[in-house]
Amino acid sequence: MSIFYQAAKIAEEVHASQRDKTGRPYIEHCRRVVDAVETIDQKTVAYLHDVLEKGEGWTRAKLEEAGFGPTIAAAVDAMSRRPDEEYFAFVRRAASNPVALPVKRADLEDNIWQSRQVGASAAKYEEGLRILDQEFSRQ
Repeated sequence: MSIFYQAAKIAEEVHASQRDKTGRPYIEHCRRVVDAVETIDQKTVAYLHDVLEKGEGWTRAKLEEAGFGPTIAAAVDAMSRRPDEEYFAFVRRAASNPVALPVKRADLEDNIWQSRQVGASAAKYEEGLRILDQEFSRQ
């Protein structure tokens, strides 16, 4: 089984009962992020980007044990907000990982889209994109 397929399967299992901001199945958010990035590593991270935060028992070590190498595991870990971590510090940390950076950009863009769909403020996500544009060059 390819790592991409395995990542998709894990994401589908972890997010099976979860909903996104629009009330749609959460996996659709993951798929939109996958579609917005280019490389197989980025697409794998896109599927897994919320697994550590939203998936019971998932850790960076468990990802490595499941066959994802250190590059993928580190990028997923970078995409995972720590308890009590300030939001924009998290955005900067995620963006400092070269594999996670384009995934974080796509994640923020999708969160902006979702927020606008339901009439909620997208300001936090828009500021996150400004941080990426100002502090991290397009890669």
